[in-house]
Amino acid sequence: MSNTRNFTMVAPGLHSSRRFLDLDDSGRALFLYLLTGPHQTSCGCSQIKPGYACADLGPNWPLEKYRSKLVELEASGLCITDQETSEVYIERWFKHNSKGSWKYAKAIQGQIDKIESEMLREKVNADFTGTDLGQAAYEAGEAERVGERPSQANTSSRLLNTRMMQR
Repeated sequence: MSNTRNFTMVAPGLHSSRRFLDLDDSGRALFLYLLTGPHQTSCGCSQIKPGYACADLGPNWPLEKYRSKLVELEASGLCITDQETSEVYIERWFKHNSKGSWKYAKAIQGQIDKIESEMLREKVNADFTGTDLGQAAYEAGEAERVGERPSQANTSSRLLNTRMMQR
């Protein structure tokens, strides 16, 4: 499920979030790793084998520390995990990552469909379909089923409302 991204949007408000500030330094480091690390996907749910995470985080991260900090992150409401599949979903992902075209939305839906954990797949899908981007993915899928071109997403985009684009 790994995905190569050029960047990750991180809201500056994270640094004033009570849930984040209540964590110790190790908890914050783990959360930032989960949020921005190399295993994260565009749907906010990634499969991270504990051994890989410990190796990425460095020599001061034995398996027991990783597992205990992951439990703390989940208790704080920052993520949801499925230990059986080693998948982690960042809570409120789509609050900060729900911009894009219908093609991007379809790609995110494809990633959601690949989530192994049924519980996480249902949660991520519910969060995604509650966004405009999720609706664009749904509409694109429906249009493809009946053989039409998907409708233009992001019609409220400032760029699309410029005089040049409206000609």
